[in-house]
Amino acid sequence: MSAEDAFPITRAEIVALFMESMLFGAFTVLFTIAIWILLYREKVRGRSRTNRVLCATSTAMWLLSVAHLAIDVTRAIRGFAVGGQTVGGTEAFYARVNDLTDVAKNAVYLVMTLLADSFVSYRLYIVWNRAWWVLIIPVLLLIATTVAGFGVCIEIGLTKPGNPIFANNLQPWIRAFFALSLTTNLFATVLITGRIMWANRRVRDYRANGGATGSHWEVIETMIQSAAIYSAALIAVLGTYLANSNAQYVCLDSIQPLIGIVFTLIIIRVGLASTMNDSVRGGSGDGLPHHHRGAHRSAVPGQLQTIGGHTYPLQPVAINVSVSCVRDGDGEADADGVSFDAFGSDGKERHVVDDVESGKMSPE
Repeated sequence: MSAEDAFPITRAEIVALFMESMLFGAFTVLFTIAIWILLYREKVRGRSRTNRVLCATSTAMWLLSVAHLAIDVTRAIRGFAVGGQTVGGTEAFYARVNDLTDVAKNAVYLVMTLLADSFVSYRLYIVWNRAWWVLIIPVLLLIATTVAGFGVCIEIGLTKPGNPIFANNLQPWIRAFFALSLTTNLFATVLITGRIMWANRRVRDYRANGGATGSHWEVIETMIQSAAIYSAALIAVLGTYLANSNAQYVCLDSIQPLIGIVFTLIIIRVGLASTMNDSVRGGSGDGLPHHHRGAHRSAVPGQLQTIGGHTYPLQPVAINVSVSCVRDGDGEADADGVSFDAFGSDGKERHVVDDVESGKMSPE
């Protein structure tokens, strides 16, 4: 039984359009939430380059998903409404891989993939403290992915009518494209996760009672889950394509909005955690402006302090000050204005303990 008999291309295209529409709706909701979180952070913390990059990348991904879905809807109209008027017209339309709409659709997917892989590399660069050498391998992989992607688009445009997507001239390019993209994401995710864990170990000894580990593991968990979702989708596409199954159309069209979903989920997860930390730090009700509150509460036990983008609980520090004086007068002060209130009536020295945090003084 051939791949066409097992899962006809017309049925695959209908299922693919349905899946893409469902995932695009989810992406739109998450995109709206992510933009709201980014705007809220700008309002609270002021504008930052990272927020602008995240906002621009999210918007570009959403627009590319809109374009991809619009092309698929156009192809469905041409395939079923127009081509369906003749016997075998729908099958013949979808079998023409060199159609202009099919080439445009693959070009949009290529740009979406390159945008996602580029941002993964940028995230790796930021996490590794802007070390340029860490980008050598990801950039080489990104260049190779770009070459393979454009090779796919060119080969599809030059394919003769009637040749399927599984033609021999297309397979090397398509295999290389998905394998390189998968390698780029796995490589960057491993390095990002490793860097966060290494930084977490370095600052572990400076936390109060070993606290504040949860925020780091939340970031690591989010990164791993996001990479797992996208990697599983790429493996599904590559596997179905290598099996010469038309199910690869379903997987391929689903990846387009899935890339945006994974991207916005990271923004939402990290953004909500950051917003909760802001609420904790701002909930003391001291009535001070936001830019004064950190200094006012820095010595309060149990409060949080943000250093280098990470939040740590503060440890209370007790300071004991002992003052020793030689008395040569009864309740008087010497020429330098030094008071001898630290001595009792019997003339013996009293040690005074000054509790800086409580503002009280008490004799030992």
